[in-house]
Amino acid sequence: MNLQQLEYLISLDTHRQFVLAAEKCHVTQPTLSMQLQKLEEELGVLLFDRTTKGVQPTAVGEKVVQQARHVLREVKQLREVVQVEKGELVGELRLGIIPTLAPYLVPLFLVELVERYPRLRVQVEELQSAQIIQRLKNNQLDIGLLVTPLDDRQLREVPVLEEPFLGYISEKHELYAQATISPQDMGAPGLWLLQQGHCFRHQVLNICAPSPAAAGQPFTYESGSIETLKELVRHNHGYTLVPELSVLTELENPMVKRFADPEPVREISLVVHHGFVRVPLLESLRGIILRKVPARLQAGQAKQKIRWR
Repeated sequence: MNLQQLEYLISLDTHRQFVLAAEKCHVTQPTLSMQLQKLEEELGVLLFDRTTKGVQPTAVGEKVVQQARHVLREVKQLREVVQVEKGELVGELRLGIIPTLAPYLVPLFLVELVERYPRLRVQVEELQSAQIIQRLKNNQLDIGLLVTPLDDRQLREVPVLEEPFLGYISEKHELYAQATISPQDMGAPGLWLLQQGHCFRHQVLNICAPSPAAAGQPFTYESGSIETLKELVRHNHGYTLVPELSVLTELENPMVKRFADPEPVREISLVVHHGFVRVPLLESLRGIILRKVPARLQAGQAKQKIRWR
């Protein structure tokens, strides 16, 4: 048994296709298959069921894969401990970020991060919160940028921002005339929501108990994009809630309404596995983000934090 075989094992479990797993490992499919067969022969068990519908781990295979992920995480951390001690930040940084944050935050920090650490290969992927959490545990991501608290003992949370929820209201809607809004106002008809699976949707529903967006209308629409919801409102259809980073350039727009105190916010944190050792990189990324956003958004302002689960 060797580390390369464990890498092939995890790749096959991740992609569930021999050809794709081999491609991700930069080897030929026969090479990957042969090495996994040797591993199975050494262990004396079948790790994967090969069928015409694809590849699935056996019951014992799932346990072996889980332990293999743990072994490779420990090996990766061993190398990173040495790098930190030598003052080096090299290799790969795999970062996952939720879609309601990515368009507004990634452009603020990505360029400076790669310029500061030219030997670091930064890979950013938009994922929903549940996917980020699972990939952090599976050693498929190094850092997550998502809404907290998560209350997960395997993960460490480093709060960065407390981002207010704001109303985005059509000129033709009854709430448009108000200077501020409140959770009680959110019972008004015409509220547009994100699709199921987005933590932002769950937070909006935790702020209020809305009427359907399409009340009195001959259609329904749930979007995966904050920008699409804003565009619907701009075309004189109802209202929605948006994160403040999405409207930083239009805070003077009368369509944008703040909540009366206590202002509801979402806590945004950098999240890592408890075994994460590149702490200087984590602190550097946090510092870059804080320098790029208004000071009022910095975590620790004691606002009303809205949970998403």
